[in-house]
Amino acid sequence: MLYIKTPKGEEAPIVTNNVTIKESLGSLSTIEATFYAVDANKYGKPTSYVRSQYVNNHPAFTMISPFAEIVEKGQRFYLQQPQIDDSTDPVTVTLSGIQIAKQLHWKYISKLCKGKVIKYSKTEIIKTRITEKVPYKTKTGKVRYKNKSHIQTSKKKIPAKKIDDKIPLSKLLDFISSGTKIKFKYQAGDEKLAMKTYSYPDGFGKGYADQLLKKLSQDFGFEYKFDNLTCIISKKLGKKDSFYFVDRVNCQKINKEENYSNITTRITVYSNPKKTRKASVHKSKDSTKKFKSKSHKEKRPKYKKERKQRNDRSQYKKHYEKKVISKTIDGKKVPIKPSSTSKKTTHGVQYKRKKIYTSPLVASAGYPIIEAKTVYLKSNLSEAELEAKAKSLVNDSPQVSFTVTGTNFKAFSKYCGTVEIGNQGLLMLLNGDKAQKARITAIESHPEDDETANEITFGTFRTDPISYQLRQQREYEALADSYRDLNDDVYDLAINDDDFLDLVDDNDAMRNHVGNWHVANYHRIMRNKKKLTKLEKLITTLQGTLPKGGNTTAGGKK
Repeated sequence: MLYIKTPKGEEAPIVTNNVTIKESLGSLSTIEATFYAVDANKYGKPTSYVRSQYVNNHPAFTMISPFAEIVEKGQRFYLQQPQIDDSTDPVTVTLSGIQIAKQLHWKYISKLCKGKVIKYSKTEIIKTRITEKVPYKTKTGKVRYKNKSHIQTSKKKIPAKKIDDKIPLSKLLDFISSGTKIKFKYQAGDEKLAMKTYSYPDGFGKGYADQLLKKLSQDFGFEYKFDNLTCIISKKLGKKDSFYFVDRVNCQKINKEENYSNITTRITVYSNPKKTRKASVHKSKDSTKKFKSKSHKEKRPKYKKERKQRNDRSQYKKHYEKKVISKTIDGKKVPIKPSSTSKKTTHGVQYKRKKIYTSPLVASAGYPIIEAKTVYLKSNLSEAELEAKAKSLVNDSPQVSFTVTGTNFKAFSKYCGTVEIGNQGLLMLLNGDKAQKARITAIESHPEDDETANEITFGTFRTDPISYQLRQQREYEALADSYRDLNDDVYDLAINDDDFLDLVDDNDAMRNHVGNWHVANYHRIMRNKKKLTKLEKLITTLQGTLPKGGNTTAGGKK
């Protein structure tokens, strides 16, 4: 029975046989229902073409609202994208919804979950150099002081605590589901998963609850599916030997599809990061020796001591000083912390463990070496855990998908076996020599129509609609960001072009100014030359008017 339910609790049935439910391994299920609706009050009396089911669907049509639920055989779906086509008579309504476990995406966790605090005691060994001023007499009888030092060792118990980075799965699941209606349940035989631990040195959290659940499934290596608000967790969902499909016997057709584009055969994985006080920069021994041999020869600048006034002088009162030279805690040397005035160095990141995993298919099947992206893990893992993690990150097998379709699924259901997400069984192809082992990864069912066959997908790379939609949205956002960046670059280029044109105009104006100045200066030089020529002529004329011969005396003419 298909019906719609409002957030206030009002319900109305939906009469239609056009219902499709899509289930995929590792994703939320989706539903899509199409029906016709008409208001009986619109007509004086029901006409011949107005069927009773159209009138019965009108209450459901009026209850379409945000956070309304579509319920099909007990499974609840949140209404996502209703589409109403009122250009037809009667009105065509298409409702699409996603599983009610979508509530996990409503919660953003801003805190971090950390492991237990372990309290213990340390044995601290402190070596202290004590320097004293010891008096002594000189030959002349004067009393002087000299420094005398010795090392004193002391032990004491100090309380200490540390946070365990290994966190159990049960604690992490309670952490992400706190404040929600989601409950977790383990499949029979997989209850030990609750006590399994994983290393989170920096804590776990800061993300949406559904994304954190997916991260947990990757770290702990489990699968999950939802039954309304109950999350079922298992190492591997489904049952073995639950079905057997034979091409053109109990199904119409079996299609096989393979994909080799994502194969990788080698990966490098780092784990167990440690913080160091020096950046991870490699220096050669020669440069280090050269630095040491050079540094001790350099002369240090001498500083002049300031003279003190006589009334400020006083006798030396400090007779000894203490200086901690080393600490040992539980047999391990602890570096002495510098004073608060010293500068802090940049902490580089180094990793204690490194694993290069190569697929055995390189040697056995002749596969080429295809490097995967290097992975850096913040977790503290053992050698075995790191090897298992690296092995899981290599995609060395082709992705194979089988699609089984046929009109006789429901008619021969007793011969098909149990069809559920995660179940394993056998497929017998028409031209196959032997049966293929396969696992159900997606189911497209039509619960309201017995004549329409279900479609079952076996394999690993069929994309479910929700994941495809999210991927398309991410690609669209990336494309929009690129478009905005391109517009910004065009705008900056236009601004730079305007600035360049302004610079050219300024240059032209300066050149014009220089040219005008040169012309003015040329005219000034020509005028000065003319004035100089006139003065030379005047001087020559005056020199010609002067009498020739002797000098004049004081009392007479020349």
